[in-house]
Amino acid sequence: MKRYILAALIPLFVWTGCGHMRSGRQAETEPDRTIDLDEMYLLYPQLIVLQQKYDNAEAYFYLGDLRSSYDQSRRLIADIEEMKSFSPAPYVCDHLDLLEESATALMLQATREEADRDWRTHMSSVMDSIAVNHVVEDEIEVVLNWRTEHWIKYFTGKGRRHFRRWLERVDQYRDIIDPILVENELPRDLLYLAVIESGLNLNARSRVKATGPWQFMAGTGRLFSLRINWWIDERKDIIASTYAAAHYLKHLHGLFGSWPLALAAYNSGEYRVAYAISKQKTDDYWRLNLPSQTRWFVPKFMAALEIGRNPEKYGFGKTVVEPISFDIIRIDKSTDLRLIAKSAGCTYNTIQKLNPAMKRWATPPDMVVELKVPEGTGEKVLAALEEIPEGERVSWHRHRVRRGETLSQIASRYEISLRELKRINEIRNVHRIREGNIILIPVRDAGTVASAEPQYREKPDLPDKITMRKYTPPKGHEKIIYTVKRNDTLSEIADRHHVGLSKLRRWNDLRYTSMIKPGQKLVIYVPSGQTPALKDGTAGGSDKVEDGMRLVYHIVKRGDTLTSISRRYNKRISEILAWNSGLNKDRLFPGDRIAIWVLSD
Repeated sequence: MKRYILAALIPLFVWTGCGHMRSGRQAETEPDRTIDLDEMYLLYPQLIVLQQKYDNAEAYFYLGDLRSSYDQSRRLIADIEEMKSFSPAPYVCDHLDLLEESATALMLQATREEADRDWRTHMSSVMDSIAVNHVVEDEIEVVLNWRTEHWIKYFTGKGRRHFRRWLERVDQYRDIIDPILVENELPRDLLYLAVIESGLNLNARSRVKATGPWQFMAGTGRLFSLRINWWIDERKDIIASTYAAAHYLKHLHGLFGSWPLALAAYNSGEYRVAYAISKQKTDDYWRLNLPSQTRWFVPKFMAALEIGRNPEKYGFGKTVVEPISFDIIRIDKSTDLRLIAKSAGCTYNTIQKLNPAMKRWATPPDMVVELKVPEGTGEKVLAALEEIPEGERVSWHRHRVRRGETLSQIASRYEISLRELKRINEIRNVHRIREGNIILIPVRDAGTVASAEPQYREKPDLPDKITMRKYTPPKGHEKIIYTVKRNDTLSEIADRHHVGLSKLRRWNDLRYTSMIKPGQKLVIYVPSGQTPALKDGTAGGSDKVEDGMRLVYHIVKRGDTLTSISRRYNKRISEILAWNSGLNKDRLFPGDRIAIWVLSD
């Protein structure tokens, strides 16, 4: 029996992944040593791929595409973790850890600090100081041109029913949004930006997954410290998302110094607006050639603002809607929302409507949340929660369904009724669960208190100007200028010079949708001494010369055939096939390299 136990334990001591103990034998064969970065890349070419992925994520960030930058960083972190599991050398693990830290920092982008202030007292003090401290112009100038008139006609015509409902929501949320805008020294007119973005619908979600009243993408929301995960989405929180929007709008106004340009950048990204200004040599929004959606976005905002200022003039009249009011309580332990509703003396649906950011039926187990309850019930709810014994607090375990596992087996394993498990996870058909699904299991709380505080009030550290990072070539590289020829593509040029396509775009400030044209000059960094591409489309001649013949490589371009190549070099097809074993004479692909012997000069 001991022999079997020993045999089972041996693999645990042999396995040598990053961050784990290594066996004595491996310690002897892999002594600590200093290794050059180039040597590391030579031994582990996967590191080059990971570094290129990080460069891509960083490039997305500087191009203003925050969502793509976040997604790329997240995938990179997953790839790094996967590579760690293949037991690379210790010095590679250290390099991977540094790269993972950089990717994590790029994904989060904001320094976060604790923030805990009483909502009602804070907002009252802000509103009392409007006349003294509000230094920004209180109104945004409305330009009544044909585009603005178009939207006014729509909102007072076909869209009247929708706009009337939007005005009712303005009355509901004005007392919440105005103080936040004033606190950040912004015009209160910006309230109507949320009106045209979402109709002030807290649960609004666009086709591209922008969410909440201010329509934040996930990457942008995280950049402004909004928490977005399986449990919570603060883009739907009226307070948190308004703080994030205020920080973003103030940043944009600081970049462009004009509200029309700032609003255009809010819609299409600051990089796109900055590029249009530099390309078209004007900072007048009304003269800029921007994407169609952005050209109509600012007039739409101004039309909504004009009607909002003068609703009677446009036949809307005054709305009689009670402003939304609530108390805010801090919850630092996972708590069922039904329990909170019972303590507040209201329905579960009321708690859900006040807290659309809560994606599940309980508060998160690992973070502090500011939960909204009906006005006047805050102290009562906190007192009721304090009376719950520590051992009866509910927290949650996430169980991942394994192959062949049934809901009945899971319920039996965790000693919970099947009916209760179905109710908690909103499962109607027990046969619909699949391998990999997440099932929440309620467990008794161990008394731990969450420490992750909300940080949406903290302003992120963003650059005060839009600048592209200057590329510093690695040692041993030199810059060449390539002139684009007819039928050239970026991918062919990159393959021809043995450089990455993303790097070629970054060196030349090219977006993924940018087009190149004949005669355009491209900057390329190549290893010192490398022969640049020849003008006739070859990849440069090698130094190999035999019997008066010189070996060159032809880079296949779109439309090339073996017949056309043979005629170009005045060679037989049989000769070219003999020089290139494995070459498919019937199918050539752009970027293929074909070796050809030509007369030496």
